[in-house]
Amino acid sequence: MNKALVIIFAILVVTGVGVLFFNQPQIAPPLSEPTEHPLIRVETPRLGDTIKSPLTIRGEASGGWFFEASFPIRLLDASGNEIPLSPPYIMTAADWMTTEFVPFESTHTFPAPTTETGTLILIKDNPSGLPEFNDQIEIPVQFEKTETPTGEEPLVGGKPCFRTGCSGQVCSLKEVITTCEFLPQYACYWTAACERQADGECGFTQTPELISCLLQNQ
Repeated sequence: MNKALVIIFAILVVTGVGVLFFNQPQIAPPLSEPTEHPLIRVETPRLGDTIKSPLTIRGEASGGWFFEASFPIRLLDASGNEIPLSPPYIMTAADWMTTEFVPFESTHTFPAPTTETGTLILIKDNPSGLPEFNDQIEIPVQFEKTETPTGEEPLVGGKPCFRTGCSGQVCSLKEVITTCEFLPQYACYWTAACERQADGECGFTQTPELISCLLQNQ
């Protein structure tokens, strides 16, 4: 009799432990994960991140992802419409002529989107034009809502100042076409603030860091 009670008690204990185990709340995986690809790893922005202008893109890619130290990028809204990025490419200051991974970090501006979500696309540079060498990575993103503060006039045309020109060396309200020779001082503008100045015009804010960089790279 005692043996039967012991067996029944043991069965109840095992059953109870099993129920408790399977009813434990499951820990959900983080919503934002690093975006990885065999040839490129994007640290920021991550999948589903909320982004705004200016946008910093950071990560590393195989040297074969670059050509002439850069590769193109695109930003689309939820309807597939192009949102102009400035500059429309990422450039690395590291040695890209290698099969190893090369770090990159770049800051880009873009006008306010008309949808709440979109897609950031990082494209493998393919100077050959052959489709078999095409590759890209797509990162779904959300756009931060921007509102005009009370008492302030809305931006002209609803657009903020943004970097433009072939090397992102111009700060303007509209796209500006320039020649595409690269000068060392152009890199100074990639981290400078492109915004309205005291005269109401768009321009790069002349901080001590920007002035020093321009002087060093004349």
